Amino acid sequence: MPRVSRKKKRAAPKSGAAEKYEAHHNALDDAYGMLADLRRELSGTKSDTTERRELLEMFANCADSQRSWLLLEDYFTKLKLARKDFPGDDWWGEVVKHKGKKRLEALSMVFLRMSRPMPAELDEHANKRRFAEIKKQEKERDMLTELEHWMFPPEPNHLDSPRASIRCACQPVDDDTSEGLHTLNVSFIVKRPRTGDRKKSLSNISDLIVRAAHEQELFPVDDWEFIEWLVDNYSSDANGETTLVLNAEELLTWLARWGASGRLRLAATDVPIFFHGQIAELAPDLRNGKRDLAFTHRLRLPDGALVDLDECVFFSGQPTLVLAGGVFYFLRNSPPTSLLGAWVKKPVAPVSKLSHRFITQLRKAHTDRAVDWDQLCTSHTALPRFVFEMNGDRVELRLQAKSETDKSLWEWTGHEWQLKTKGRKRNGKPQILDDARLQPAIDWLRQLDWFTPEPGLWIG
Repeated sequence: MPRVSRKKKRAAPKSGAAEKYEAHHNALDDAYGMLADLRRELSGTKSDTTERRELLEMFANCADSQRSWLLLEDYFTKLKLARKDFPGDDWWGEVVKHKGKKRLEALSMVFLRMSRPMPAELDEHANKRRFAEIKKQEKERDMLTELEHWMFPPEPNHLDSPRASIRCACQPVDDDTSEGLHTLNVSFIVKRPRTGDRKKSLSNISDLIVRAAHEQELFPVDDWEFIEWLVDNYSSDANGETTLVLNAEELLTWLARWGASGRLRLAATDVPIFFHGQIAELAPDLRNGKRDLAFTHRLRLPDGALVDLDECVFFSGQPTLVLAGGVFYFLRNSPPTSLLGAWVKKPVAPVSKLSHRFITQLRKAHTDRAVDWDQLCTSHTALPRFVFEMNGDRVELRLQAKSETDKSLWEWTGHEWQLKTKGRKRNGKPQILDDARLQPAIDWLRQLDWFTPEPGLWIG
């Protein structure tokens, strides 16, 4: 399964006092539910509550910003909190520019924004509806900013040209669980001026993010974007392994994200591999084998070109992906995994070993004059005939055809023509009926919609 991004928004740092403060309020919420606010008012002494209210009133009406700051710190101390439990500096300017109840409302917004439990005396001034509106506006603004950066990435802030780079070396490897199919093993190569190319593990890549203050300036913007994406999705799986194994949906995730950029490169040739979301399919084909004609498949690309299966690499899992000519494709109407693996490993079968139905369908599909079907099989022309018999009060019907080549008798079973009486043999070649007069007779029989108690017999 593909690993989705596990990156989470970093929580605000908490002091030990803040954790105790939140644990106390959470315990009240769990124990008293809707009555938790009333229990908070009763839990403290009246003098403590009065002191905090007085501090809030002084803070709300104080005109001097420095004194207001000191009053707010005193209020935090009464709550057993500290300034560091409210990280960031942008919120203070928003609070201090107001006075009176507006300032207390702005302070309550800070508690709500930091997800700190609200004291009872401050909860009276909280405007939660207004807070919800502000959050909605901020969410929309952040979305538009992110959209802008995605469509028009900001210019890099490098003071010097990048001196490091990272590339993905990809190697198709046999899948131990699926014979004939492969997985894509990806290694990460970091290049630096002094150390040259070095293969790095996921743990090493994660360390680059930890040292982002100076490492980011060393890499191009596209490379750093890839490093961040890699750490976001695989940081929890970081270990000493230097190779990442991809197949199925996880391989598709990588191709959808990086398949058009040329970031993925074959380890053996350093040639980029691409993915454009195109679909290829297996096309039946006939070719001359060592002794006789052989049946095989070739990969038909979107532009109509045909590629031998020996030149393609098929990957395990669903959806089935195939690599041909440095480009990944979806495989249309993929056969079962076990069949695909066995057929790809040996994609040739002598036509002489195929069934009568298989050969008939092949001959219909292949009208290529390059194939000498007379050498491959014996085809008969035959005139169809309907045989009616009375059996008691019912009419029995059979559809037969007598070969004009060797007088052999054939009978239609409802699915295929079956040889009933053999005629003169011809070198043991497969025998098939090939006559344009047969299909109209079959179509007429199907229109009767008679009961079929056994293959080849219709009752009306």
